[in-house]
Amino acid sequence: MPRLTVHLTVPPGTPSGQAFLTGDHRGWSSTPTGWTFTPAGTLHADFPEGQLLNLKVRLQRPDGTVTEEGDPWGQRAPAHRAVLRGDTTLTLKVAGWQTARLGRSRPSRCAPPREELTLPAPWGSQPVRLWWPDGHDRQTLPLLILHDGQNVFDDGPTFAGESWDAAGAAQAMTDAGLPLRVAALPVNHERSRRYVPFPFEMNAFSSGADEYADWLRQTLLPHLHASYGHVPAARTALAGSSFGGLITAYAGLRDPGTYGTLGVFSPAVWPAGHQFLRWLDGRADPGARVWIDMGDHEGSSLAQAQDLITLARALTGRLRPHVREAKFTTGEGHWHDEPAWRARLPLFLNWWLTGLN
Repeated sequence: MPRLTVHLTVPPGTPSGQAFLTGDHRGWSSTPTGWTFTPAGTLHADFPEGQLLNLKVRLQRPDGTVTEEGDPWGQRAPAHRAVLRGDTTLTLKVAGWQTARLGRSRPSRCAPPREELTLPAPWGSQPVRLWWPDGHDRQTLPLLILHDGQNVFDDGPTFAGESWDAAGAAQAMTDAGLPLRVAALPVNHERSRRYVPFPFEMNAFSSGADEYADWLRQTLLPHLHASYGHVPAARTALAGSSFGGLITAYAGLRDPGTYGTLGVFSPAVWPAGHQFLRWLDGRADPGARVWIDMGDHEGSSLAQAQDLITLARALTGRLRPHVREAKFTTGEGHWHDEPAWRARLPLFLNWWLTGLN
């Protein structure tokens, strides 16, 4: 079994305590036992060949509290990555620790939305983040609606400092003569409830996906049409990743004729024993184009990543007779994260916009 050797480097001013390793291989446990670094900052662990690891360093202080590594501004940082192909050595450089550092916001590398508004929703209210290109009449532009809107524009509000850079991708399409406008919908801790259309553990066996899909069709679209100009369904796309990909496929196929294009990035179809795959029986939208993709480093191992690609490819083939067009793409070297979806977004946009009637 391959051995992973980890060398840890921490920044000056690191609090006293015991550093330890956690990750998806441990269910992100905050218990140090068995995973502590030596005083010299070294750790050894054995993993199966082909294991895909998402790793973070945490620190247990003398009083028992646990602090996770962060970025230089004391905010959440992306996970470290490792692929076990034989014995592997990995150096983890901790940039900072998640602490309250007032006045030190993470700078953004990506453009923010141009406008933000709030609409009433059954769950209280729903922020909507809007972007459009300069010099274009918004009333004539195709409309892209994105889930997980907290992650699609500027990096600052994102989960781990990485975004889709939707404005950058949309501006590049505009510069190429294919302008569009974007409406992004942030979600909070109720993400599993709002995006997963079947009861399972993570939504406390209470799905709110139908409520969300109804709101998209009955509140969001009418508001956008009234305020910014009507966009026909054929020129409207709905897109998202992971659970956002799941709700995209569900809402689109549940309400055929509402969206002309569905962007289903890295769909997480596993909840409730893959209930979505059974729900698909008899569903169709003859006017819709569907994009499905998957990275080749998603899952817990290279073998599982290939299984996910096979599943997504089969889903594409299953939909093909029931929609106008279904396209499948594999992201080479792509994990299940915002950088991967940022890399594939321009490909999707080009496919969508060049295929419009």
